[in-house]
Amino acid sequence: MYTERAVSVFDRDDFNATLFYPRADTTPPPPGARDLFVDVGEAHIHVRRHAGTGAPTLLLFHGNGEVVADYDAAAARFARAGVALAVADYRGYGASEGEPTLRAVIADARPIAEAVADGPLFVMGRSLGGAAAHELYARPVAGTLGVILESAFFDLRGLVRRRGIAPPAAFSAGELALYDPAPKLAAGRLPLLVLHGEADTLIAVDEARAAFAAAGTPDKQLVTIPGHGHNDVSAAPAYWDALAAFVARL
Repeated sequence: MYTERAVSVFDRDDFNATLFYPRADTTPPPPGARDLFVDVGEAHIHVRRHAGTGAPTLLLFHGNGEVVADYDAAAARFARAGVALAVADYRGYGASEGEPTLRAVIADARPIAEAVADGPLFVMGRSLGGAAAHELYARPVAGTLGVILESAFFDLRGLVRRRGIAPPAAFSAGELALYDPAPKLAAGRLPLLVLHGEADTLIAVDEARAAFAAAGTPDKQLVTIPGHGHNDVSAAPAYWDALAAFVARL
């Protein structure tokens, strides 16, 4: 009989130390934006909300080397796509308190979403932020219209291998329930948009295809962007066209 390991690989210091690249960068909010702090029990998480009167909110969980201020200039582009951008930092990033772990990213996703869901909501996870989006796809907060995955991981064993760590022979039932995107995507029924660069060398486009296939909803779309990789996929007009069409339809 398989028994739970004393310490899950996902709780090990070497795993989280190579998964997260926190930056302490903080800036004042630009005109039309405001900062709020969400109490997640053990820490206060920094969220920056940009103006968008009458538009649904898009809550973005960013990539592992980013902070909320990196998206200040992009807020206007999101507004043209029909959404008011809100960006959440992880524990230890920017003005957020605490230490980042994958367990915390997942646990914090719901209270953060509840704090900004004062109307129609879209949830978006970029790269590492896919972990939060997967969780909110399976267990959405009220008012959620749809979920977007950008350059997000799907292969749990691959996520561990990319840390330079050999995955265990098998994951426990508890690890699969908490961390594996596959059952979460299978359980969800919200509309789903999967965006991924075909030239992504960090997380292969095959993971996007697998995520799309695993999603339980018939209302799903996969958009792969030729010639773009992990960090430049949003430079393609097709990215914004797909996002705007997804928002407008819903």
